[in-house]
Amino acid sequence: MRAAVVWESGSAFDVRADVVRRTPGPREVVVRVRAAGVCQTDLSLADGAFGQTMPVVLGHEGAGEIVELGSEVSGIARGDRVLITWVPACGRCFHCVRHESYICSNRKRSSEQTTASGFEIGGTAVQAGMGTGTFSEETIVPETAVLPLPADIPFELAALLGCAVPTGFGAAVNSGEVRPGDAVLVIGCGAVGLSAVQGARIAGAADLVAVDPMESRRAAALDLGATHAYSPDENPVAALMDSPGFDVVIDAVARSSTIASAWRAARRGGRVVVVGAGKPTDFVEFSALELFHDEKQLVGSFYGSSDMRRELPRLISLWRAGRLDLDRMVDGRVDLDDINDAVAAQRSGTSLRTMLTL
Repeated sequence: MRAAVVWESGSAFDVRADVVRRTPGPREVVVRVRAAGVCQTDLSLADGAFGQTMPVVLGHEGAGEIVELGSEVSGIARGDRVLITWVPACGRCFHCVRHESYICSNRKRSSEQTTASGFEIGGTAVQAGMGTGTFSEETIVPETAVLPLPADIPFELAALLGCAVPTGFGAAVNSGEVRPGDAVLVIGCGAVGLSAVQGARIAGAADLVAVDPMESRRAAALDLGATHAYSPDENPVAALMDSPGFDVVIDAVARSSTIASAWRAARRGGRVVVVGAGKPTDFVEFSALELFHDEKQLVGSFYGSSDMRRELPRLISLWRAGRLDLDRMVDGRVDLDDINDAVAAQRSGTSLRTMLTL
């Protein structure tokens, strides 16, 4: 079967037709991937970030059909349409029983996934990045890593619901707790940031301001509900008439500089949500006095604080109602063979999300 392999850090994706997958374990399923999104996290992993080992088949946004079941799998059938989630919650740990499946105690980083979960080429083991490996025609995941999809949502749109949309939407609605009338600032208008814009709009934000260096992404933010859009060298607080700062600020970039900007833009008592994946060596400093005096909240948001078994039906309902625009988020569809073109567009910032069709 075909899959896109990264052989060493920083190298191009190598689309091979001689990739072999293993037999699924008792509680695993095989998914025939029909669409997969090219996410910035995949590109960071391809560059060796977060301790990613090589060779690897990356990809963690994906949707497709079940084609094979492990011997102990129940409640799923061949032919079922499914979304792949890269946080397969165990359902039993301290966090899962509190509906915090996104921080399941048993989730693993991509670099911690075993090669047994992956593929093989000519006797060489190839890892499945993030335990999903959706840049392949077929992949093996735990039965807890698939969620049912209704027949009316296209695979290319459904794949977005595996990462970008719940991460950004959830940052606004779950982590940020945006309420009707709030003033909200979103820093960074990639796919996650634009999903946060949509989440804030749906939650009832009044002043909804987006910041991004690219004019095309600022235009997309305005299309998706932002009331104002600025470049980073402008002052977003100027958009506010009746507030000394924003009630909620969502940082979808997660650099020390943007987190500091988010902190300054939040009003006293406001909430700063960091949803971007920052670097472990990038530190942010706040004085103990301002933490005490201004009573701002600084919140990390992993996967948009989304319990996906509850979140997915809500997102699909919003899409059906025309309130969540997924089509505007997808600006390209290419065959897996053209993955390096999609990667180049993502790296340059000219693409929000290119979907690979397999």
